[in-house]
Formats: sequence, structure tokens, C-alpha cells
Amino acid sequence: MTAALTDKVAQALQAGAAFVVSGGAAPLTVAVALSGGRDSVALLHATCAAAANAAPLGSPVRVVALHVHHGLQAQADEWGRFCATSCHAAQVPLVSERVTVQATAGEGIEAAARRARYAALGRMCRAQGAALLLFAHHRDDQVETVLLRLFRGAGVAGMAGMPARRPLDAQGDVQLLRPWLDVSRTEIDAYCGQHGLVWIEDPSNSDTRFARNALRAGLPALLQAFPALYENVTQAASHFGQAAAMLDGLAARELARLAGPGRDADTLAELDLAGLRALPPDHADGVLRHWLRDLGAQSPSTARLAAMRKQLIEQGGGEPAIAHDGLVLRRFRDRVLACRAVPDAAPAPFAFIWRGEDRIVIPAWRGALRFARDDSFGVPEAVLHAPLRLAARRGGERIVLRPGGPARALKQAYQEAAIPAWRRAWLPLLWSGEVLVLAAGLGMHRRWPADAPHAPRWRVEWVEGAGAG
Repeated sequence: MTAALTDKVAQALQAGAAFVVSGGAAPLTVAVALSGGRDSVALLHATCAAAANAAPLGSPVRVVALHVHHGLQAQADEWGRFCATSCHAAQVPLVSERVTVQATAGEGIEAAARRARYAALGRMCRAQGAALLLFAHHRDDQVETVLLRLFRGAGVAGMAGMPARRPLDAQGDVQLLRPWLDVSRTEIDAYCGQHGLVWIEDPSNSDTRFARNALRAGLPALLQAFPALYENVTQAASHFGQAAAMLDGLAARELARLAGPGRDADTLAELDLAGLRALPPDHADGVLRHWLRDLGAQSPSTARLAAMRKQLIEQGGGEPAIAHDGLVLRRFRDRVLACRAVPDAAPAPFAFIWRGEDRIVIPAWRGALRFARDDSFGVPEAVLHAPLRLAARRGGERIVLRPGGPARALKQAYQEAAIPAWRRAWLPLLWSGEVLVLAAGLGMHRRWPADAPHAPRWRVEWVEGAGAG
């Protein structure tokens, strides 16, 4: 029986390897999410056993364990030390990352911890070159998940339970595998006993204040009344999965028609608002859900999805902002936008001296200034050699955007350029003393005093993005 668990891991690796771009004879790096609990300890052991016989995969397999330290419980340091000791004994590399769990608006602490955990696992996988990440979820976990979602009123996709394989996040370069979704907790206990494995117990697992633990405590009574409970719930989840796949296909076709890339550094993607409004509400819900999943976000509850549809699609006026799983969903003019979550307050002013560089990167402002010689329409060199300052708007500033044109209020210019208010705080102004040189997102100020015919001038540009190369 316990050999079957190793075989299931080997089969999952073989199936997952088909999604990995081959590196020739280079080892296939496989990561195992290791909490230190029984299930993850058993999975790491079985993965190492499967990796030792990697012939079916066509290349050697390197196994690495990944541990996320949430710091939410007093025992977190102890769990990290246990994982380190266990991996050292098994001669398996261990990579750990501490995360800070901060819930965003509308997000519970458990959802925030999950988001932080998955983000950390993605970073560690990419740092290690791991294209496959194994989780130890088993049949009992799946049944509990489906029942919890039923009690919470989940839709068809939620009732399908956890998939055996899916992309870890929107980048799509790491596959999450769950090889034991049809393996019972009893079988894992037997595996641990046969191999003499040691693990740590999370004391919160017996705290029935948590919904999953309360459900788990009540399952023995349900099993007495319904002996085939686990088999039937698993089968139902499979049926829901088939239905969800059909609905996904319909939503994907609509999404392909309505979706587009973001038009600025803070916007990941956008949807056509008129097209969304033309859809029946349930179709719009499906498109939003599919879109969020493609962006790597957790699927929203039915109630939250309805609230998103109402605020973003059905209502008119205003610029709503809805925080969801690390994203901020916004409506602006004719689009629904998925934006990165950024602080509301802009960075502090950045003072510097220009010494003729062609590029100056300012990380705090997430961008760079570029300078290029332009004697026809550029900024006089004398202006740029004065002390310069990059700062946020204060209000009341005016700018000339074309030679000979009128001075216009920055607020009006940003509105006409279709730059929404929430982005303007992160679009700095470049000042030479008290003289405006540049407004990021709009361009250079174009009113300068007359100069000698051959006085050097420079074109100045603001380039958004962390690299800003």
C-alpha cells in the first residue's frame, strides 16, 4: 500500500514534467512545500524515493524543500528548526522565507496568510529553478474543502474542490501538483509508520473555533450515517469539475473578446466596460471570475463577486476601488482595471544634481529620468544644472505642453490625458528650483526664455517601471 503513494508521486512528476521546457540533461528541480506536519513530511520522503528512480522522467531529479515562516504562532521558530534538522538528516536542501502577513481591505487573516505563502513559494521556486511544486493535500482535505465550500454557498467552480494540477500563479512557469488527492489520511499514517517518520503537530488543528477543525470533529458522526461519504463527495467534486470546465470555456471565449493588457505600469490588465455591461449578470460573473484566476488571484465568493459586478459594471459615476487578493479592481471611463496595490502616499521629494548623465534611476519613485540632446525643443542646459528636485504635486501647478501653447492647470491636463486620479500621486514633477521642468505622464514644460542660437538644450523624459532601462 505505501509503495502506491510513492508511485503516485512519480506519476504526478511524469505528468507535470510534460509542462516543463526541457533543459536537456540538466536535472529537473522539484520543490516540496514543507510545513513540518505529518502530510508534508511524508510527501517529502515519497518525493525523494520517486526521484531516486527518475528513469521514466528522462532526466535526473533534484528535490528541494520550501518552508514559509508566517510568524503567526509562537511555535513558528520551532517548526522552522524542525524542518532544517529533518532536511539535513535526509540530505535535502531546505529554503526558508519569513513573510509578514498583512490583510488588505476585505481580506481575512487566513486569506492574507495564504496569499503571502503562495507568493513566497513562487519566489523560492523561481530562485531554485523549480518548475514543479508539490503540495501534500489528500482525499480527506479535499472532502473537507468541498463540504466547507458547500456550507459557505460556493459556486460550481468552488464545489469542484482543489485541482490535482494548476499553474501556481499568473506567471504560469511553475506548476502546482497535488499527487495525493485520492489518498486517505489513514494511508498516509500507514506510510509514516512503515518508514518511521517523525513530524510536528500544529496545536491549532484541534481548535474547533476554526471552521475546518469543527467540521473535522463532526465527520465521524456523518460517516456513521453515510459510510460512502468520502467516495460520494469526491465523485460529486469531479462532476462539478466537469461542469466548471464547460462554463470556463464559455467565459474564456467572452474574456478573449473583452480583455486587454494594461496601459500603464500600475495596471496589469483591463476589460471593456461596454462589453461587460452587455452580458447577462451570470455571464459577467463568469468573465470576472475567469479573469481574476488568470491574474493569479483567489476566486471571490459569490457575494463578493456580486458586489464587484455591482460597483464596477452596473453602477455609473465615480471611480470605485475594490481590494482583492493583492489586487485593486478599479473602473475608469470605459474600462475595468486590475491594478497593483500601491501605497496611497507618494514618496518623499528626491533632490539631486544632474552631471550630464543620460539616465538617472530613482527607485523610490519606481522610474527613471532620461536625458537626450535636443537643441530645437529641449530644456536649456542652464536650467538642468541648477539643483533639481523630484516631488509630488502640491496643487495649482500649471504647464505648457507645446511651444507657443497656453499654460494649463495640471489637473485639467491629466484629466484630458485620461490619467486617473489614483495614478497621479505616483507621477512626479521635476523642478529646477521653483521652475517646473517636467510632469511625468504629460511631458516637458515648453515655455523657456530665449537663448543664444546654439545654446545646448536637452529633452527630458520620465520612464515608469522598476528597471526603467
